[in-house]
Amino acid sequence: MDAKITKQRLARILSYDWIKIVALAVAAVFLWTLIFTMTATRITAAQQFTVFNYYSNDSLGDGFSASYSNAFSRDKIFSYEVIETNTNDLRISGEDMAASMLETRVAVEEGDVMLIPDIPDTASAYTDDNGNTQYAYSYMQGFFNRYYLYLYELDPEAENGYFKQMEAFLNGFYVNGYEQADSLDEGKVEAAFKARIKANKDKRFKKEAQIAQGVQDELARIKKYRDALVEFYGYLTDGTVTLTTLTLTDADGNILREGKYGLNLCPNEGKTGELKKVFSYTTKESYEENGETKERTISTAKNMHAMFFKFSGVEKSFEYETLLYVNYIVRNAIAATQA
Repeated sequence: MDAKITKQRLARILSYDWIKIVALAVAAVFLWTLIFTMTATRITAAQQFTVFNYYSNDSLGDGFSASYSNAFSRDKIFSYEVIETNTNDLRISGEDMAASMLETRVAVEEGDVMLIPDIPDTASAYTDDNGNTQYAYSYMQGFFNRYYLYLYELDPEAENGYFKQMEAFLNGFYVNGYEQADSLDEGKVEAAFKARIKANKDKRFKKEAQIAQGVQDELARIKKYRDALVEFYGYLTDGTVTLTTLTLTDADGNILREGKYGLNLCPNEGKTGELKKVFSYTTKESYEENGETKERTISTAKNMHAMFFKFSGVEKSFEYETLLYVNYIVRNAIAATQA
């Protein structure tokens, strides 16, 4: 049997079977893509860090971009677990669309920290009996009213709050308490790390060399959290930052939820006023000129707050990345304000 391939025979095959050949190629590409998609390692919620800018703030500019990119790439403030950073600037969506966007993001448990000012929400404006404009709530209060179930209480004394949980986590590794930096039990850290990657079937740590490096990265993560907690308590003690109590009531005035859910990053502009180069909002300021009271528009970070998201899909210990970021912007604001 003459099975020799000639130009004539090849041309005949292609002329009659080209559709089958194309279909076979398309099927092969589709199958390969499906296999790759199903087996590829996906980024988890803990491996993403997202900052929300509330729609009452100015849109994020160069100051924020530089701060955020430097935090991740240059200064490497996050632990090894954070491999992707995002921002969600609600201001650019407009107030109407921002509400829908925020609902969607919360529904899929996206986000780590919300930057929001404690200033009157213009949507809550009303006229009192004397004809004066009043406001029923602030932007922060309005946000709290809608999303309190997804926020951490920040009172260090609150049993189920962010900081009590963080202390308990660290004290699981520091045998004499996290305050004693030299009491870290590295064996406990290694054992916990290996148990976690085994339970999660983490594909990043298959080889012994990868696991060994992972242990070192995990030790660095625990130390970062410990240092961040000590640093933050220092800011809280000296008044650089303060905590704000928020209360949710029903129509009859009964308290449904109350606690310190707001972290004021700029209670004193003399300490962290230059935070406005990163996050700010526009307001009116009165001033005197030639004996006449005038008003001008200014940009400020006064009473700019951070609110920490709490989502069930993120392992609790990885939510402490939020404190690493908050400390970073406070630290930089202090340095810039003092310069």
